[in-house]
Amino acid sequence: MRIDDIREKFGRFRILVIGRANAGKTTLLQQICNSMENPEIYDGGGGKIDLAQIQESAERGEHNIENEMIFLSNTGFVFHDSRGFEAGSVDEFIKMKDFVAERANTTFLKKRVHAIWYCIPMDQHHRAILTAEERFFDECETGNVPVVVVFTKCDAVQVFAAAALTAEEKRLPREERLVKVNEYAESMLRESTVWKRLQERKNPPKVYAEVKDMHKCNEGCKILLEKTATALNDEALEMLFVTTQSANIMLCIKYAVESKFFSLGSFSARDQEHLMRGIASWLPHVKVGELYII
Repeated sequence: MRIDDIREKFGRFRILVIGRANAGKTTLLQQICNSMENPEIYDGGGGKIDLAQIQESAERGEHNIENEMIFLSNTGFVFHDSRGFEAGSVDEFIKMKDFVAERANTTFLKKRVHAIWYCIPMDQHHRAILTAEERFFDECETGNVPVVVVFTKCDAVQVFAAAALTAEEKRLPREERLVKVNEYAESMLRESTVWKRLQERKNPPKVYAEVKDMHKCNEGCKILLEKTATALNDEALEMLFVTTQSANIMLCIKYAVESKFFSLGSFSARDQEHLMRGIASWLPHVKVGELYII
């Protein structure tokens, strides 16, 4: 299976991004694509849309989920934004639901959505899930497209975790105290009523990813990339996703080593060439020319 053949079949890796206002979606996508710039916007036919036009539409409360967001720093990803229905717009919810139904099942593979990221900010972790989230996970059939809940702004949970320390724990040395804070924070996220209630819905999300340290280059998105790759459960899409992202090189190495190309034992020269080409296919931007086995 060659990555060039996969790209020819599926095109770019396409992700629908859903989430509340101020959930940190733009920052998240910038980290994923190693960019500090805003994405370019294209309509469904591939025509570039002027950002001023997008702003004018937003001010009128209009939004088109069909529009494609592409960062010049990584044009292998295409993002769609569901902005609107989370605030309670019935029309936007219907548009989003129709979009998911169509793009999850379309036979035109280059237009198919491959993953959905549902972003929920954890600086509001004490709140019950919103009606919008209940409706999405009850009414939206995503088929084989995995939904990954992305808990953003997880750093805020550290504040609540620090407040939960006992008097004895607060007297611990700083490093030991930080370990306890992290343990409490992780426990709060695992036991979050948001995740528990989402799991009770008709169409629960497949996995969740905790995003924090967004101020550190690439750090915040590594877990999300790993969880998304795991959720895909299709080797062709795994390879497309892993080789498209460039923010987590260890993820590329992990999949290269664990791929079917890797095995133990002695190899013939031809086997070694096949192995090396197979591993290299998981590494983005690697070009394999002539191989000389000594």
